[in-house]
Amino acid sequence: MRKKTTVFLTLLLLFSSFFLIFEKTKAAQTLQFKPFFTETADEVLAQMSLDEKIGQILIFGFWGDSLDENFQTWLTTGELGNIKIFLRNVETGEQLQGLTNLVIALAAESEYGIPPFIATDMEGGTVNHIRFEGIPLAPSAGLIGASGNFENARNTARLIALTLLEFGINMNFAPVVDILTNPENRVISTRSYGSDPQRVYEFSKIFIQEHEKLGIITVLKHFPGHGMTSFDSHLFSDSVDISREDLFNVHILPYRKLIREGKTGGIMVSHIIYNDIDPEYPAAFSTVVINNLLREELKYDGLVITDDLEMEGSQGYAKDIVDAFILAFRAGNDLLLVAHTEKLQKKLLDTAAGLFKNGTLSEDALDQKVLRVLKAKKKYLSRFYTNMSFEKEHETALKQSAEIVEKASNEGIVLLTSNIEGSIPDYFKLTTEKNQKGLILSPNSDFTDNVKKHLPDWEVLDIGSFPERELNKKRAKEAQHLLKKYDIIILGFTSIRQIEWAEACIQENIPFAILSINNPLTPMRFADYTLFLATSFGPHSPATDALYKNVFETGVFTGIFPYHFDEIIND
Repeated sequence: MRKKTTVFLTLLLLFSSFFLIFEKTKAAQTLQFKPFFTETADEVLAQMSLDEKIGQILIFGFWGDSLDENFQTWLTTGELGNIKIFLRNVETGEQLQGLTNLVIALAAESEYGIPPFIATDMEGGTVNHIRFEGIPLAPSAGLIGASGNFENARNTARLIALTLLEFGINMNFAPVVDILTNPENRVISTRSYGSDPQRVYEFSKIFIQEHEKLGIITVLKHFPGHGMTSFDSHLFSDSVDISREDLFNVHILPYRKLIREGKTGGIMVSHIIYNDIDPEYPAAFSTVVINNLLREELKYDGLVITDDLEMEGSQGYAKDIVDAFILAFRAGNDLLLVAHTEKLQKKLLDTAAGLFKNGTLSEDALDQKVLRVLKAKKKYLSRFYTNMSFEKEHETALKQSAEIVEKASNEGIVLLTSNIEGSIPDYFKLTTEKNQKGLILSPNSDFTDNVKKHLPDWEVLDIGSFPERELNKKRAKEAQHLLKKYDIIILGFTSIRQIEWAEACIQENIPFAILSINNPLTPMRFADYTLFLATSFGPHSPATDALYKNVFETGVFTGIFPYHFDEIIND
């Protein structure tokens, strides 16, 4: 009997704890965070300990679908003030909601109950860190740019913002305002709205507006520009030789206009060295870029946020995570992101206070950064938590937005080249009537399923989306002679690994078409050899659904390629 009673009490306690967390979340603004929103930022700052101040300028990522004991303690004590959600943290919608509820409840339990920034990357297209089965996804910036339609941009941004609101996420590391000017740039590619800085500014402004309505702070990236590079600063740091004039007239133009209009809540700086600005340090560690250029010259007074301090582009200039923290702090950053390694995060928390006590870093400078963070939270998060209370209304709006975005995706599908006569759907009907033998070179099961719906008799060879390089070359070479069996081939292009397969088709003189479901810049080298090349600018529905529909059913392509690399556009 005693055992049953103990089990019952344990279950009751667990249920009560969950209910308490849920209720705390729902009443976050009016109860748990009420003192924060009623006091001034200066009054809040005056009550904070050194550890709590440091916690407000840190944002940590973590592994798994729940918070471990360290993270729960750090949030409750105020040693950590902000959390970053990655795709690796997301299993289901229910799990994600419980996770953000817990983060809010733990922060509410800290001494001064300062609401946390809960951040993620939801750009649309390839970069959607909130993703699970059944969630409506937004198409990429590239597709929106190709549609040329501001209403499509607004509907897409609204879908993203409503999704974040539903799951308690109040900071979005988006939009990407990089101007794509280098065709070899694979890290930005379809994440950019285009090569026209005026259009990128206009689309970005709409994205920001839709988030601000719901109290979600957007973080523009990657200042002062990543679209001119041919390398990935996540993997290593390098420099660019772009002139200061071109940087200002092209890549900084959207920032200049948005700052002037007061439309910037946060800006993320890159880990790139701009030789004409500061040849010594990458932007995230450069006082010249942050304080001189961004703060003084562009008159920006919002939050400055680092990209991940664990990135190779950062670690190449800092001897360890503490050194990266020191460099980023001195350069002028307000929020410092450490995204992956708990051991490094713990080391930083154990060390940071001592840097201020021994004079390595200035506590006066810390106070200024914390004030900016507190003011941003007061400006955005009161509105955010108020909007969270209108749950049913936003659920309806989210459903409506998803339906609208699905239709809008059709307008951004681009037919980059076509060397066939007549419509593409008619062409495939003709191949069927002629009993031509077709092969699908498929990068994934989704591609196979969608193409087979329209071409059920075609054979399939799975080639993988991003297989190991040497193994992929070997497979393509070995399979090359088998391609002669087929009259026509469709190649699903998702990465540079499909280059070998396109070359094999060319060498065997087999007619082939390319469906690009990611970055279309790479397969464009085969434009003169393909039957046709069409792109969805991203690997997820509804963009891919629109691609298959336009290719196999309607034959209508209204999108206009948004990237060009032969001219510079001035303000």
